[in-house]
Amino acid sequence: MDVVKIVGLNFFHFFVGLMVTVVLGFLFVYLVTPFLAGFLFKKGVFGVDIHKPEKPKIPEMAGVSIVFGLVLCSAFSMFYFLSLKFLAYILTVFIACLIGVLDWFKRLGAWHKIVLAALASIPILALGTYYPYPTLPFIGKLRLTILYPLVFVPILVTLLSNAINMIDVFNGSMAGTSTISAVFLAVIAFFLGRFEAVLMYAAIASCTYAFYLHNRYPAKVFSGDAGSLAVGAAFAAASIIGRMEVVTLFALLPALINGSLTLTSLGGVRERHDIKVRPIILLENCSLAANPSKKAPITLTRLLVASSPLKEVEVVKSFFVLSVFSGFLAFATAVFMVV
Repeated sequence: MDVVKIVGLNFFHFFVGLMVTVVLGFLFVYLVTPFLAGFLFKKGVFGVDIHKPEKPKIPEMAGVSIVFGLVLCSAFSMFYFLSLKFLAYILTVFIACLIGVLDWFKRLGAWHKIVLAALASIPILALGTYYPYPTLPFIGKLRLTILYPLVFVPILVTLLSNAINMIDVFNGSMAGTSTISAVFLAVIAFFLGRFEAVLMYAAIASCTYAFYLHNRYPAKVFSGDAGSLAVGAAFAAASIIGRMEVVTLFALLPALINGSLTLTSLGGVRERHDIKVRPIILLENCSLAANPSKKAPITLTRLLVASSPLKEVEVVKSFFVLSVFSGFLAFATAVFMVV
């Protein structure tokens, strides 16, 4: 049952809660990220921006600020609307973040990361915040009382966590595309009357946009696996709790296509550090071009620069355009689901 129906609040109270969520998430992430990045850099937690000729060192794992922002927003919503569904959301995001932190200090294998990501779905299952009757366009409601919790929920959390992580390859790419997708999904959730999902997607949008302002070209911070895995888990948790699984998959198509292309071309699951041949190369004019090597994996970026080289900013803008298109596709899917 939706949050507005649970506590009997009118639209005004819901709107107030939504506005507090958006403002709280944005201000927290925007203000905390620089301080967190400075602390991490002093502790030696930094990465190298390989798409810049000077190869600058950038604070890594600063995406933890997104996680704290999502936790703060959802904790407010949990107490304001008296719904334990937000607790499942918080715990799922937090576990995914811990996996990313663990990966930094002890590099995990690709399969280890996948198995651990599936564990992030435990709070959703333990608290029973799922509905095992997903609705498909043109097909209708399915009855998956056993397969849904045991198979579909862990797979969806793993799939989206790693897909969002794999698109975090350029300045602003993960944060920007996530913001666009989350805005579309929040609107769609409102259209469908899934008010708890509205709050969850709105929290993602506000937190990732605040982070994007620090992460956009030229990036001052990197999210790291801790941030990107958590954002993907947040999308998965919101889609399961809000009964918007199919719609969310359509909204995140660019990330999913990028992930599927990469895995298919590599012949299986590989950790990014184990990929010896990069899919793109940096030219002298700072443009990105497709690597002509047959051993180079196929990615969404490699397809975008196949015909002619592009600047990093142009590639990211192409990601944004694809995300907007996917957002409208998700909205169309939602319309067909209710017709």
